[in-house]
Amino acid sequence: MSARERGVAVVTAILVVAVCASAATLMLAQQSAMVDQAMLVASRAQADLYARAGLDWARGVLMEDARSADKSDFLGEGWAQPIAALPVERAVVSGAIVDEQGKFNLNNLVRDNRRSQPDVEVFQRLLQSQGLSPDLADAVVDWIDTDSDLSGPGGAEDAYYLSLRKPYRTANARILQIEELYRIRGFDAAAVAKLRPLVSALPAQTTLNVNTAPAPVLVAMLPQMGQAVQEHLRVRASKPLRTKEDLARWTSGKTSTNEMDRLGVGSEYFYVRVQVAQDDVELSTDALIVRAANGTPAILWRRPRY
Repeated sequence: MSARERGVAVVTAILVVAVCASAATLMLAQQSAMVDQAMLVASRAQADLYARAGLDWARGVLMEDARSADKSDFLGEGWAQPIAALPVERAVVSGAIVDEQGKFNLNNLVRDNRRSQPDVEVFQRLLQSQGLSPDLADAVVDWIDTDSDLSGPGGAEDAYYLSLRKPYRTANARILQIEELYRIRGFDAAAVAKLRPLVSALPAQTTLNVNTAPAPVLVAMLPQMGQAVQEHLRVRASKPLRTKEDLARWTSGKTSTNEMDRLGVGSEYFYVRVQVAQDDVELSTDALIVRAANGTPAILWRRPRY
């Protein structure tokens, strides 16, 4: 073999080695990516199982609370104490339960498919306390009721929503989740952010739990009881109102029968959030839980939160 042929053979061998090395590197990189993806999927699945377990924990806490002879619900009870960070194998789980009947139920604005003026007035006061227009209450009423008549100067029916750049119709049904407010005339992200801790969307007309309601909601509900409300807010975690009789004594004739019918000391609906951090996966799950008359909690809806 001549020197020229030997040189060509060497160059060819080097090229073959280089191609093989490149192919091997690519295969290893692809295999590594597949392994990482499989681990991420496994971690995600495991985190989801922990989130489901967190919801079961919340249901167990609420069931245990229901077994108590005391049928009131207040912020000093076990269910109201959040889990800050519970280590579980390679994960950290946190969670909290919030009383949704401590908030103003937007679906109370329409009763028997009619505008409920007493509830509208409460909501208007709540809106004003947050620096929002009281006319927003009209738009929510029109979104829920099934007629096509405007509820007030801030109302909106199909004619308004169908004129938008991306048209749609009114729901003509109860609000299912607070995020539905984004679709209602006059509500923007800032307004929804202000109202989120103060309002709920429950599938039935409900009373307001005076033992858990935030100050703005309780003041909007009972504006004539300013000093008594402030004192109750100060002591209710340790000295809650436990019965309807306690509630009647606390209001001591300052409320009408209509207002008393809208107040309570216990709750059936609770919002649960469970957060899981495992490896590189962070997962959050929300749920609305209802506690039936026999004390058994059921999940009405569950959704991931990003």
